[in-house]
Amino acid sequence: MDTMQRPAVPVMILTGFLGAGKTTLLNYLLRADHGLRIAVLVNDFGSVNIDTQLVVDVEDGAVSLANGCICCTIRDDMLAAALQVLKRPTPPDYIVIEASGVSDPLAIALTFRLPDLRDIIQLDSVVAVVDAEQVDAGHDYSEIVVEQIAAADIVVLNKMDLVSDSRRGYLYNWVRKIVPRARLLEATFGQVPLEFVLGAGKHRLALDQGSGVGGQGSGGAHEHDHHHDHDHGREFGTWSYTADTPLVLRMLRETLNTLPVSIYRGKGIIALADAPTRRAVFHLVGRRVSLTIGEPWGTETPSTQLVLIGTPDSVHAPTLQQRFDGCRENAPIDQVAASVYEWIRSSS
Repeated sequence: MDTMQRPAVPVMILTGFLGAGKTTLLNYLLRADHGLRIAVLVNDFGSVNIDTQLVVDVEDGAVSLANGCICCTIRDDMLAAALQVLKRPTPPDYIVIEASGVSDPLAIALTFRLPDLRDIIQLDSVVAVVDAEQVDAGHDYSEIVVEQIAAADIVVLNKMDLVSDSRRGYLYNWVRKIVPRARLLEATFGQVPLEFVLGAGKHRLALDQGSGVGGQGSGGAHEHDHHHDHDHGREFGTWSYTADTPLVLRMLRETLNTLPVSIYRGKGIIALADAPTRRAVFHLVGRRVSLTIGEPWGTETPSTQLVLIGTPDSVHAPTLQQRFDGCRENAPIDQVAASVYEWIRSSS
């Protein structure tokens, strides 16, 4: 082998249930002063808030940034996308892959452990982002959350500003029971200590069947069925809504409050009649809903574009269409004074 060959590029698999804060953490990594050329692979980098002042080039589904980082879309094959990034004229020093909110990170990790890739890509870590406020809310998909945490080297307890000290202690104990040897990090708005996340070291799980990794033996791994293959994506339904007529905040809030609790995630941009000159950024995570009055529309025509994700039976398109259409209003309304609205939905 050529002794001057470039070292294998480390890869982080970033996992976490819908709304845990993976994209927020990615935004932080893209802006942080780490001195690395990071390639971030996401299913849709349109959701990643990239400052236009950082963008130096956009080509072939990749956004190149002034700090040397790039953000690329994963169209079909995650492994193929990673290998394609490595062929760029200036290859990255590090790759971060955002797994979907309902994926099995262990299956992804096994893909990057193929023998033929050993000299090219090195699986560095699996990082699981956890919504500290709602991770144990008792929804139907708690098994997925536990699987994601169980596969992790690092568990990021995100949104810690929303929980009490007693809740903090409970979360530590709860995570430790699932994955005793993982490193736990606390975060607010996805801001993690970079020295503990980037270059965390070889993946500790015994991904090679019947053997340990890095000489750890059985002491460095937890029991897990490596042969299962969950297609969790089929268990969820998605519904999208668009409207050119502004929505009324009071009616919208009533509609959001009465959505089924099995709708776990929602996000989008909303044109509010109450704030006609500015975009309203919408997020629904579990029972928590937020509307933030954001940037001016400028020359863009105000319109609403949002998406809801939940169980198939909860995403009933005709009912949802009727509910959100009922929020439309053409009559002028006084502008709202506040810039952020946030509330907890009913659990009924």
